[in-house]
Amino acid sequence: MLVIFGIALLVVAAAVVVLFAMLGELATRIPAPGPTRRDPVVQPLEEARRGGVPAYWPPGLRQAGGDGDSVLIVLSTVCSTCADIAFQLTEEPGHSDWGELAVVVSTGSESAGQSFITQHRLTAFRWFIDTGGDWISQQFGVRVSPTALVLTDGRLSSAYGFHDVAALRAKIAAERSGSRQKETA
Repeated sequence: MLVIFGIALLVVAAAVVVLFAMLGELATRIPAPGPTRRDPVVQPLEEARRGGVPAYWPPGLRQAGGDGDSVLIVLSTVCSTCADIAFQLTEEPGHSDWGELAVVVSTGSESAGQSFITQHRLTAFRWFIDTGGDWISQQFGVRVSPTALVLTDGRLSSAYGFHDVAALRAKIAAERSGSRQKETA
């Protein structure tokens, strides 16, 4: 009886140690409260098919394929940075009025995509749930998120990986300003 009690006590002690180790690991992954410092680097995605025009546009994104400028931000339901991007779009000043923006949520299931859109209040933007990421990968050659796809008249002009929406918008504005200056010269 004493041996059984000793073994049980050893198992409980081991379980407590494992529990605290898991809690410690989890605590390192939760950001500290206060202002978030985001990486302002906006990296070009070399694998994207620049100059390409999609064979078709999903119903929620048809306007993005029309005349003029548009930006598709590709997010994933399993990406913590994507959740932060969604937060930036809806909660930080100056982004909710980005009229040329549409959001594509790449996900394993329609219900997970709907939950992500609802949870992050992305319904203010045009949006599309890309189950399996098939549309984005087939039409633009992009398989990573978060990604920003910059389109001019429905044609992919550039693609970027990013973590900070303000830095992305500044990069896109500079890019468009530079191309307009070239056109007028």
